Amino acid sequence: MFEKIMVATDGSEHSEMAAKMGIEIAKLSGGTVTAVYVADVIRNSHLSDGLLLVSFRELLIKEGEESVGIVENAAKEAGVPVKKVVLEGNPGEEIADFAARNGMSLIVMGSVGRTGLDKFLLGSVAEKVVRNSKVPVLTVPREAA
Repeated sequence: MFEKIMVATDGSEHSEMAAKMGIEIAKLSGGTVTAVYVADVIRNSHLSDGLLLVSFRELLIKEGEESVGIVENAAKEAGVPVKKVVLEGNPGEEIADFAARNGMSLIVMGSVGRTGLDKFLLGSVAEKVVRNSKVPVLTVPREAA
């Protein structure tokens, strides 16, 4: 049933815990994991200094590589096949679009992102994915992670 599981990560400790849950589901179902990080370069595109923008983009991409690398290591340790993907754009949109385009069976992500803002039930990225995804989404609450 869950052959292709997408684990959306932002590099936070909470998303690492959600990744462990996604990896466990993949292991139990004989599925694979695709670790996805979305570098939100668009949010900061208003910065005027070209050099600053390029450096910031590179920093976000590097952070993304590290984040999906953590998921990759955990999946390999569990014996689950894994693929890493770093995208650029609006995280909520890119996660939902990537999952639909690539035939994912399930999206697993933390309910609150790196900012840790708990004033909403779900983080803004998680909420956007839940509202717009054509693929089932498992949001892992901080307490369960």
